[in-house]
Amino acid sequence: MYCYLYDEYIQENKRFERELLKIENRLTDLGIAGKVSRLALFRDAQEMIRDEIDRGVSTIVVVGNDVTVGKVIDVVADHEVVLGIIPVGPHNELARMMGIPEGEAACDVLSARRVEKIDLGTVNGRRFVTGLSMPNFHAEITCEDKFRVTSIARQAELEIRNLADVTDPRDGRFEAVIRSDVKKGWGMFGRTQLMESIFPLSSMAIRSDKPISLFVDGEEMKSTRFDIGIEPLLLKVITGKARVF
Repeated sequence: MYCYLYDEYIQENKRFERELLKIENRLTDLGIAGKVSRLALFRDAQEMIRDEIDRGVSTIVVVGNDVTVGKVIDVVADHEVVLGIIPVGPHNELARMMGIPEGEAACDVLSARRVEKIDLGTVNGRRFVTGLSMPNFHAEITCEDKFRVTSIARQAELEIRNLADVTDPRDGRFEAVIRSDVKKGWGMFGRTQLMESIFPLSSMAIRSDKPISLFVDGEEMKSTRFDIGIEPLLLKVITGKARVF
């Protein structure tokens, strides 16, 4: 059984009405129409999905974008149901990497039902699918309790990648990428060069004397401590042929 979860921004914007009608008609033609539930500001998405799972739903389909997926991954992963995505509107980088086209065309991907198990990343207990970033990286990181890394560059950035164009979200590891501007040479003959270091890891700890900002799915987290890990092959998701992994 399928349950289709419409995000609030789709319901409020009339420009999506025609696309939603096409989607609903195509789902009916393919024989995979199901119950439609609507997210709202004062409705608990987690509780709503749990109720549908208790009624026998085995596939939760998000009709929305990356932010919508972020609202449901905890309950979907914990209950071992399958996640589907019908991307509508902006901010659908996750669907692109999963090989899922926008709007009505996504219905055929759902119907083909190619299910992959992928890893989920965690930061301070919060799960993420794609990755996270720290634009102003000035802290110490401990990698798998084995070695420490500290950026001495004036300008540095930290990126954690679980699902990206160059990573495999099924290998039980994430990539920690540190980019920094390093000056080569002396005086007026010196020039700044962008350096990149990549560490494949399963766990990492970030510590700072002062609160620092880290961004997960576009949302800011602020702390002096971040513990990052991986939950291997936890999320079951429907993918298309054009997925990046």
